[in-house]
Amino acid sequence: MVLGTSCATIVKNYPKGKPFVYETNINVNGNFSNEERETLESGLRGQLDDSMRSRSVSKLLWNVMKNPPVYDSSNAAKSIVFMRALLTSLGYFKDSIYFKSSVDTAKNDQLRTTVDFYVTPGKVVKIDSFSYNIKQADLQSIAIANQQDAFVKKGEPFAKAAISVELDRLVNLYRNNGYLRFSREELIGLWDTLDVSLLQPTLDPFEQLELLEKLRQRRENPTANLEIRLKPGFDSTRLTKYYIGNVTVYPDITLDTSAYSRKETVVNGIKVVSYLDMFKPKIFPQNIYLKQGQLYDQRNYFKTINRFNSLGSWRLVNIEQVPRGTLDTADFNIRMTPARKYSFTANLEGSRNNTAVSGNLFGIAINVGLQNRNFARAANQASTTLRFGVETGRNKLTDIKFIQTRQLSLNHTIYFPRPIIPFLKKIPENVRNSFRTILAFNASITERRELYNLNNVNASWGYEFQAGKKFFTLRIPNIEYSYFKALPTLQQIFNNNPSLRFIFTDGLISSLQGGMTATGGKNKNVNVFRTNIEASGLITGLIKNNAFLDTNLYRFIKVDAEFTRKIVLAKNAIALRIFAGVGYEFNSTANPNKRNNLPFFRQYFAGGPNSMRAWALRRLGPGSVVKDFDGITGFSDRYGDVQLEANIEYRFPLGKLFGIKINGAVFTDMGNIWYLKKGPASIGRLPEEVFNFSRLGTDLAIGSGVGIRVDFDFFVVRFDASHKVKDPSPSTDRAYLQNKWFGYVKNDFLRGTQFQLGISYPFIL
Repeated sequence: MVLGTSCATIVKNYPKGKPFVYETNINVNGNFSNEERETLESGLRGQLDDSMRSRSVSKLLWNVMKNPPVYDSSNAAKSIVFMRALLTSLGYFKDSIYFKSSVDTAKNDQLRTTVDFYVTPGKVVKIDSFSYNIKQADLQSIAIANQQDAFVKKGEPFAKAAISVELDRLVNLYRNNGYLRFSREELIGLWDTLDVSLLQPTLDPFEQLELLEKLRQRRENPTANLEIRLKPGFDSTRLTKYYIGNVTVYPDITLDTSAYSRKETVVNGIKVVSYLDMFKPKIFPQNIYLKQGQLYDQRNYFKTINRFNSLGSWRLVNIEQVPRGTLDTADFNIRMTPARKYSFTANLEGSRNNTAVSGNLFGIAINVGLQNRNFARAANQASTTLRFGVETGRNKLTDIKFIQTRQLSLNHTIYFPRPIIPFLKKIPENVRNSFRTILAFNASITERRELYNLNNVNASWGYEFQAGKKFFTLRIPNIEYSYFKALPTLQQIFNNNPSLRFIFTDGLISSLQGGMTATGGKNKNVNVFRTNIEASGLITGLIKNNAFLDTNLYRFIKVDAEFTRKIVLAKNAIALRIFAGVGYEFNSTANPNKRNNLPFFRQYFAGGPNSMRAWALRRLGPGSVVKDFDGITGFSDRYGDVQLEANIEYRFPLGKLFGIKINGAVFTDMGNIWYLKKGPASIGRLPEEVFNFSRLGTDLAIGSGVGIRVDFDFFVVRFDASHKVKDPSPSTDRAYLQNKWFGYVKNDFLRGTQFQLGISYPFIL
């Protein structure tokens, strides 16, 4: 397959017998780096007149150009004017731009015209001095106090964009300090490129030589002096410093409120005017950052708007600013139009499930959801989802040929947009705006015919909040209970493979969960660090001599951490990832059958499209064990209490196909999973399955491969092919390949290669 735009171009609907724009090239001359030249050429191309643009669409093996514009030299001249304006805005004041055109008549009646622009930017004018000269004491002092944040600095190009951004910064700075009505119209930037001292006459020949040398240097390295002032004739009323007056909220504005009675309530100094009584008045003061008597700060104005928009209970939020005549006080009216209270969703989903005990199953499920955007009249979000699904196919163990599994689940979650924490009344200002309290409940019933029945219920109370670039989650408590009933067919499988009894398990988890995600990085490089911890039974386990807890409670602690870094190299990128996780089931767990490992729904696994891609999902490990994956004594799914993994991926563009970006990747994955405890001999766990630091080099699996990413902008479809470079846990019929470097290449290349289909990138970045 050939990708790119270097192939032939087919022109359709061209003006016959007339020259048309077939190709436009921009050539920048001067001492520029490749990146600077590409940036400048891209900007100049954006200044081309529409009639000078040749547009083509990339097909599989060729390009197609439709309706090309007729060539007119006057349009090229217009483009030069636009280009010169761009160069001036970037600080290039003396430039040379011209164009040449040529017509290719080789294609019958097609007069293909190629236009070449030659651009030689002059010396960039740099800022020699920058100052504020604002003839108003308070404004001048505010500007000087914050000059370290200025976008205009000495030695940088005299660029229009930077000066414009600096003026906007000053306006926002003044509005953040009480000047509510201040605008760009009150400021002006004055500049000159001449040093007056160079014009002063002198009779001393040595001084004359020195002045001539300075003039020569100034021509070679032109500079400008910039000064920010108040514009002459400015409106003095816009220099009034305002304080917050009355704040009034209209939470249920509709097109016609005449049919409803007006109800006014004052809560903590905030007046709430309601017509439909849709919201409790007490919820508003905590979401309003405009406090009566305080100096006006534009940041609090926008924080209030953003806060109400983020709640999701209103579709339109507007704050009206009403200055009180000649006074230094302004009142604020918050007018909000409610969103539709309820929304209903329904969708159909399909899935495929391949397990050792059930074979290849096709699943179909119906999801029905109801969202309440104003639960309990307090702008809380409540979501209820009901799901019913079945899996069909032929079960190779039970010989059932149609419906294998039925599952019914109900999920109900309430999001409170505020902290609800007993005994803690004050939350730091920088955290409160993002704080959410979450109450969640989930129940499910799964019936796998002639194998087992599984009932599960889960309830949790938790919090989410953000502080700077860190996002925190906390669930306290998180309570889960699973009841598992094995049917006769599965009991027979257990008898042939006793270790499976520890895969199909039930019990109680009473845990605390915490998580933190931190983002950082410089320039285009991005770092993400995530860590999670869960501890179960630490408090509940203190209850002694309780038959239910002694039988069902899991007591464990689980900690994992992940670091991901993306390094951008021009058009390419390198993604790095390191993951480590460990879980320990305490020996104090009362039930001896639950002491040997984490519950399987908390264990780690490797393989699949997002982890160790040379192995199928859950087909790696544990450790360097050699066991069958299939058959009555084998099992395809592998789990562990410890996981280590490292990944590196090099990404690069391949081109476009039908206008869709196609990217490539080369990657290597390294890692494995292990059990943490050997356990009693009755469970049949081998030493090779248990983590031992001295065996780490032996146990690590390594896979390398290549991939193609189809980038649709809003999501990425990923195709990866990865090969087992070193396989510590092959099946028994491939035991001779265990830990042999590139063993599958010589003996069974296809068996050692895994194809993966994924959505989005394999890591966070």
